[in-house]
Amino acid sequence: MNILKKFVFSVIVLSFFSFFLPADLDPAYIKAFGYGAVCVSKSGFPQKTQYNPSQFEFRDGKFFVEAGGTIDLRYFTPKGKLYKDLLDGFNKKHPEYSKKVADQVYWKIFANYDFVGNVLHEKWDTPEKMINKDKEICFIQFNTESGIRDWDGSAVSWEDTENNDLKRDVGMWLERAKPGWQLYIVHSVGFRRNCPENSFWDYNQGRTVTPIAFEMTPPIGHAIVEVK
Repeated sequence: MNILKKFVFSVIVLSFFSFFLPADLDPAYIKAFGYGAVCVSKSGFPQKTQYNPSQFEFRDGKFFVEAGGTIDLRYFTPKGKLYKDLLDGFNKKHPEYSKKVADQVYWKIFANYDFVGNVLHEKWDTPEKMINKDKEICFIQFNTESGIRDWDGSAVSWEDTENNDLKRDVGMWLERAKPGWQLYIVHSVGFRRNCPENSFWDYNQGRTVTPIAFEMTPPIGHAIVEVK
């Protein structure tokens, strides 16, 4: 019975992450977008084993989608690298963070206008600066227990029923978006850690609270999406 429970849990975890094993990559993706690229589909989930150019409208360095449409994300690590190479390299640079809780993979999605049309970003900064900004409209984090460390790419599905942050948050924005509005997507790895140095007394809870922080690498991929 315990074995069955563990098997079912493993299947759920793999489904939850919407990630796929690093086999059978269609090289047409690399030819079209290159390594280390975030690819944004406007019409359904992009299968790793079969590149369908009709799913992507890419020109002038931007992906284009319809107002009220959908997006699905796919990413390929730099050539010859797996996620574990990126994670281990970052962890070695930060031995001072002894309270690390979990290695993670991150997606942050910013918009230049909020849901009602107020300007959030007049222009986009470099990816290295954007990753540290606030006011993202969507923040997705994945733990690595399902085997992500050994993969050379990943994806986020609009139709994921377990983790619907993309559909919920970005979908609400796309429903209200006007032509010319943009999204800025950054992909990163890192870890979640406890921050005892920032602990504080919470009078409502009657206890000391230790906050958490997300320590991220500079972006390993990014993309700009414009609404038509």
